[in-house]
Amino acid sequence: MTQLLLKGLQPQSHMTFANFYGGLNKNIVDYLQKELLPQKTSAYLWGSPGCGLTHLLHALCETANALHKTTMYLSLKEASLYTPEILANVEQVDILCIDDIDAVVGQALWEEALFDAYNRMQDKDNIWVCTAKTSVRGLNCSLADLQSRLSWGQVFHIELLTEAERAAVLQLRAKERGMIVSDEVIHFLLNHYQRDLGVLLLLLEKLDGASLAEKKRLTIPFVKDVLGPVSIF
Repeated sequence: MTQLLLKGLQPQSHMTFANFYGGLNKNIVDYLQKELLPQKTSAYLWGSPGCGLTHLLHALCETANALHKTTMYLSLKEASLYTPEILANVEQVDILCIDDIDAVVGQALWEEALFDAYNRMQDKDNIWVCTAKTSVRGLNCSLADLQSRLSWGQVFHIELLTEAERAAVLQLRAKERGMIVSDEVIHFLLNHYQRDLGVLLLLLEKLDGASLAEKKRLTIPFVKDVLGPVSIF
């Protein structure tokens, strides 16, 4: 097995570097794709919701798995579903990807477990990558040593895509799914629904399913019928 299989924690194979639109983040994406694994360093990625942090972690796992590296992906937004003991023995994997580490900041048991896990990964010369919505300085960890450790490796700020870049991503994903979507519909989605790219991609998937089921073209009236009232929040 090339990854640690834990229910609900498997990397998503549809999120790859190939279908991540780098934009202003291209140099960071290139580093994660080509340099991080050979250099065996740690990394801290941060940015606003919708900038693609989760996508990048899944893409990193996908790349590592192709190189026969063991990986584990853990979303701490879902921390209520398990306990800090899930980090026991994580040093056995080559790459540990922790999403939304800021979700457990202030929780003593989680902070201690993360600190211990980081040290064990370092001792084994394995790779630790985590994401947050704030910079390392802005984390305000109760455990100062954890905050210090998180700044040891590479720290990258992931920029949000522009509206034109998000439109390009939606068109790219639509093309991958075999969908024909007009620019008019793409801009309607961008201007009338949540601007978070992850949410927009889920809406696109929902529209694809509805279009196939009802054998209808994707028009703005059809989009309104399927997605309901518009919401830009």
